[in-house]
Amino acid sequence: MLLADRAVFLNVPFDLKYRPLFIALIAGLAALGSEPHCVLEVPSAGRNRLDRIFELIESCGSSIHDLSRVGLSGKFRVPRFNMPFELGLAYSISRKQNHSVFVLEQASHRLQVSLSDLNGLDPHIHDGTQDGIYRCILDCFGTSGREPTFTTLKSLGRRLGQAVAKLEHEQALRDPFHPYVFRQAVRVAAEIAQAEGLLRFS
Repeated sequence: MLLADRAVFLNVPFDLKYRPLFIALIAGLAALGSEPHCVLEVPSAGRNRLDRIFELIESCGSSIHDLSRVGLSGKFRVPRFNMPFELGLAYSISRKQNHSVFVLEQASHRLQVSLSDLNGLDPHIHDGTQDGIYRCILDCFGTSGREPTFTTLKSLGRRLGQAVAKLEHEQALRDPFHPYVFRQAVRVAAEIAQAEGLLRFS
């Protein structure tokens, strides 16, 4: 059972270029006492997949939606609709219950063109860097006087990156976008954060 106030749904690109940012998100959220979740936890086969994704988002107290991949991709050269679609689900949930929605982008002002319906909701800009991700996480989830330092976040991210690289090597993978690796990354991030005395709950 998820603790909604700590659970954060991640709606982000799953590609090799995004790998360091994904690790930074997991590390940064763990440092702030949050527990990341994403669609990797939902089996890709079987019935009612969309219902299960909706229920997972609904069970989280907040969600992060990175819309930085707005261009055409893949061999069919089509845009990725999953991320704005899941943002729509999260927004719908936020209208019915306590659920905070945070939107990330790589470039300023691009969201006004790619998703103009969100005008008035300012995205957090990460510039495509891990440092940018840490800034966004502190802006979204930090509370005055209680959040870890920026240097601490970077240190935790480096240690988690090493652990994830080991997991990938063991399974002959190039990225962490696999259910087992994701679950282990979340576990390791929490263990590192706890060892550093960052977690404030038992």
